[in-house]
Formats: sequence, structure tokens, C-alpha cells
Amino acid sequence: MRLILSCLFFSLISISLFGQVPDSSEEIDSVEQNVKRPESSKVPKSFFIPTGIRLGTDLVALGVNAFGNNRMRYEFQADIDFHRIYLIGSYGINTYQISTDEFDYKNNGSYYRVGLEADFLKFDPDHNTLTFGLRYARANFSESLNTTLNSPVYGPYEESLNNDAVSARWFEMTTGLRVMVLKNLYMGYTFRIQLNRKIFDATEFRTYDIPGFGRAEFKNRWTFNYYLTYRIPWKEKQVMERSR
Repeated sequence: MRLILSCLFFSLISISLFGQVPDSSEEIDSVEQNVKRPESSKVPKSFFIPTGIRLGTDLVALGVNAFGNNRMRYEFQADIDFHRIYLIGSYGINTYQISTDEFDYKNNGSYYRVGLEADFLKFDPDHNTLTFGLRYARANFSESLNTTLNSPVYGPYEESLNNDAVSARWFEMTTGLRVMVLKNLYMGYTFRIQLNRKIFDATEFRTYDIPGFGRAEFKNRWTFNYYLTYRIPWKEKQVMERSR
């Protein structure tokens, strides 16, 4: 009798323990999996409203004027921001003169550059920039060449040649850095590679020098500028929040 009661007791316990365990497949079906994908951050249109303009000058040109003998150059630059894209332009005037025992060369003209630059520094309310860009450049100038020749028939004589309305164009790939040193005052460099230079209307002799470009014998070359600029703000810059 005791054996029968024991068997019955263990049967009831096993039913109460194992009879309530749900099937694993039913449990998986009942669980809802909600996967939340991160939303891609879109730049609001208000971010593309310009917040100010920066005006500056090239300190390298001022150094050449102070310590050089052959060239006088002044260059002014301005840029305006559209979020992380900058519309940038520069204008310069240039005079160049070189004299030797055989010739005297003079050049006088102006040049401009205009283009777009993309800023690769994010989340910076101070408008410090690390940029890469493309520009179109053009120069208009006149030049003269006076030479002293010695002919075996006529003896020594002088010849004067003039290119009165010469123009040149080229393209530039640029990279630059601007850092605020005082409130709204920035300093920084621009490294530029000048490409595919072309000269127009040099009719009497081959152009020797191009304002804003340099020696005309090179079709591609590189140059360096160091700018001091001041920013005139009219709107606070909105900054994108970092994605977590």
C-alpha cells in the first residue's frame, strides 16, 4: 500500500513540475523582435544660410614687397560659408621688373581666383577650417621687352617689343587651414597646385611672367600663401550634434 501511495505522489509532482513548461517553438513565436535602425541625420536647410564673411590679405606677398627687389604684389581674399561649403575668391595686383645687361623686362597687371572649398572639420563653432577645393584663375596684363643686340653688320642696336593686352587662365587644386588666434581673427595657409596654364594674345614675344601664376615657362606649378583674415559675423553658427 505504501509503495502504491509513493508512486502516486511522485506522479503528481512530475505532472505539476513538467506539465507547465511551454514548448520552445511556441515561446520563440510569442516573442516580438523590434529592431530600431538609427535614423540618418539630415542637415537642416537653415544650416546653409551664410553666417559671416572673412576678409584678408596674403602675408607672403607683403613679405616679397618688403624684402624683394623685382616684384610688388598685393592680394586680397574673401570667403563666405554655406554650412561646410565655402565660396571663396581673391583679387591681386602685380608689377614685375627685371633688368640685365642684355634686356629690360616689365610686367603690369591683375588677376583673380574664384572657386569652392569643402571644410573637413566638423562640429566647430569657431569656424576653424581644414579645406580642399578647386578654383578657376585668370590674369590680365601688359608687358614690354627692351633688348640690346649686337649685329655683325649693323653693330649694336636696341629693339622694343610690347604685348599690350595679354590674358592667361589656369585651374587650381587647393588645400588650406584657418585657425582663430583672437576673436574673429584668423591665420592660416593655402597650398595650391596650378594646372593647365594657357596664354592668349602674346603677339610680339613669348610671355615671361604671369601675375598670380609666376614664370610662364611652366605649364603646371605649385605655390604657397599665408593669409591673415578677419571675420565679420552676422549670424550664430548652428552646430550638428554628434551621433552617439
